Amino acid sequence: MAFNTTLNTLEPCESSFTTISASQMNSTIDDQYSNNSNTAGSGGFITKVTADTIRSVINCYLIPPVALFGLIGNVLSLIILGGKKMRQFSTNIVLAYLAFIDILLLLIVFMRKVPCLVAKADPITAQNIDYVMLTAPGILELITSRTSSLLSLVICCERFIAVFKPLKVKLWVTPKRMIFSVVAVTVIVIGLVAVDFSFATVSFYYDNTKNRTLARINYQTFYLENQLFFNIYNNVFLAVLLRILPMVLITIPTVAIIAQMRRRIKWFKDIPYATQNSNSENDIQAVTKMLMTVVSVYIICNVPGSISIFISLVDRRFTTRGEFGNTKRAVSSMASFLSVLNSSANFIVYIVLNKKFSDILVQMLCGFLKKSRRYDHAKVESVETMSSTLRS
Repeated sequence: MAFNTTLNTLEPCESSFTTISASQMNSTIDDQYSNNSNTAGSGGFITKVTADTIRSVINCYLIPPVALFGLIGNVLSLIILGGKKMRQFSTNIVLAYLAFIDILLLLIVFMRKVPCLVAKADPITAQNIDYVMLTAPGILELITSRTSSLLSLVICCERFIAVFKPLKVKLWVTPKRMIFSVVAVTVIVIGLVAVDFSFATVSFYYDNTKNRTLARINYQTFYLENQLFFNIYNNVFLAVLLRILPMVLITIPTVAIIAQMRRRIKWFKDIPYATQNSNSENDIQAVTKMLMTVVSVYIICNVPGSISIFISLVDRRFTTRGEFGNTKRAVSSMASFLSVLNSSANFIVYIVLNKKFSDILVQMLCGFLKKSRRYDHAKVESVETMSSTLRS
């Protein structure tokens, strides 16, 4: 298996189909913390200095604050969507689980950006952290990101049924089936990616020359004997099955749903007497608008990364070690930022397009502020009482 050994969000490496030794992998990681790295091709649209600057700005100054904001927003979303007031709707079950998955994803992403910040003060510690984050945490990031993609597909399918078969949506889409869907998606992704947990582990040793404890990646015998299989499996099979194919399957129904909703809105406007079900129709339109916005944000944020992976599959020049390696590295960093932005944006979508969600959020915040004020008031009264006692 050859994953990008950079500070970018974990993505399957390009389809070079060439095996890579342990020493090559280690030297690739080491190059991040030195000034004479030349792992990427010297040609391409941008220079190595420009690519490194883009990656540094994105990984150190853009992704961490966005990921932190997304963590807070998704925690609030999980509390609200998983509460009794919102839980009765089948769609909210998927949205609550999506918030949970995004929390895990953003937490791992934030932790994987720590080396970029630490490297400015202590490159060796940063390298040790990066080695640790490249193994199991990196695989968990891949699992959560792909699960998030398939959950967007579940949301899209549910809305497709609600728009094209509105009379059967309550019969076909039930809370139990939604729970089964999210569990099935998680099990499928874990089953497909779990084999990658066996490729390497991390150990620590003391380096006398540097007088420091260093991390080291230990590659398993099974991986070393089957590198070609891991390259094809991760770089082609999983890239197509869990990244490119879901993007296509989400985009096509989304276009159909938006077109159908426009026709329905026009039909209701053209027929004056079609008002007996106007309230239910408005509810359907509001929910559809919110969910399609969530799906559309997913498509917009993930299209660049999917295109980049697809191009690297068909043209070896667009790999990190190819002719356009610098361009590939810069584009991968931009795609990573967009992916983090996608996982952080749903909270804003819920506030803007879901009145019930925003009302509950306001009630939560107001209740917290009232409790805080009561606590401060009681604290002030206690201090005043103590002061008067001392004076007397």
